[in-house]
Amino acid sequence: MSSKKIVIYTSPDCAYCYTVKGFLEDNNLEYEEIDIYNDEEGYDRMKEISNQDSVPVTVIDGEIVLGWDKKRFKDLLGI
Repeated sequence: MSSKKIVIYTSPDCAYCYTVKGFLEDNNLEYEEIDIYNDEEGYDRMKEISNQDSVPVTVIDGEIVLGWDKKRFKDLLGI
């Protein structure tokens, strides 16, 4: 499996954030997590790239995935 840069914007009260992180961990994929409650710059960056206020927003090698879309994750990650 190729190494892809994965960044996930999350909050501690977001159930789908835990789903995405669990999926990535189950597939042994490393990711950077940005908690938008504790990182104001990260929150601003997330809004800028996604036009979204809500999490999760995941960036996989520059491709943005809004929410939890298992098929899209599998397609982008080649799994």
